[in-house]
Amino acid sequence: MPTSRHPLVRAALVCLLTAAIGRAEEVHYDVFATGSGGSLVIGGYDDTSNKAKVPADQMRVFGGEVVPTGSAPAAYESEAPGEPGFRASPQSFLNDAELMTPSGVFTALPGGTPLAFSFLPISIDGTSRNLFFWNGTGAVAFAPAAADVTLGLIKKGGGGWTAGITGASAGTIAGNTIQTTLTGTRAGYVHTHLYTSIAKAGSVPDQGFYLYSLSLQMTGLTDSVPLYFVFGALDPEDLQFPFDDLEQFEKAHEDAEAWVAANVVPEPAGFAGMAAVVALPLLRFLRRRSG
Repeated sequence: MPTSRHPLVRAALVCLLTAAIGRAEEVHYDVFATGSGGSLVIGGYDDTSNKAKVPADQMRVFGGEVVPTGSAPAAYESEAPGEPGFRASPQSFLNDAELMTPSGVFTALPGGTPLAFSFLPISIDGTSRNLFFWNGTGAVAFAPAAADVTLGLIKKGGGGWTAGITGASAGTIAGNTIQTTLTGTRAGYVHTHLYTSIAKAGSVPDQGFYLYSLSLQMTGLTDSVPLYFVFGALDPEDLQFPFDDLEQFEKAHEDAEAWVAANVVPEPAGFAGMAAVVALPLLRFLRRRSG
């Protein structure tokens, strides 16, 4: 299980990151999937408050981080419990105004049905790839990651599968089943976390920000809109240029996500079944939990 090499360094990182994000809500959202008008609809689930929300244009940009695993090969990987996280809730949750915003609008996912994902290509400045990178220097400028960089989503304890992309891949690439929804009184429920792993052939990955895209699929429902994930790769004990400290890295991560939301995410087309407009700023934080 990956972890920072020194607990005191990790504790210091938590304090610094908390200070750095004091200007924003201290919320981490898992991907929240629900149904509306025969389609998969995406919002965010706050596992601290046990509440979910779906903005009028859905939630499209999610953040995370990977750090050194401390073992060979020298990949960077999410810390426990893993990122990204995925949630779906039964109908009783979706109808509860204290838990769901907006409530009474969405339908639970069908029970006993696999929720799956595929990687999608992203087009930036006329170039289509599955994996982009920005090193944090100057204005945000994502470019295709190097061909020998690999990003994988790993489901630990669930068969050990890995589905991944590289800096050279440029297409829709089938992933795997995230989880099969529950049946019975909790029909439609999903709660699981995948681990993101970033590796570079013969070397450690470059520190900076990696961008990739997924869509979610489920039999009987139209695929979700594209979701975009901005993952910061850093070694908190050995930050590299251009980052002088962790607060600077965090600010660059925020800038990267805001840039993706403004320049990569398509204009919202709306979707059937929405009864309210929910204002939701772009929120993120670098989560650290002991394993």
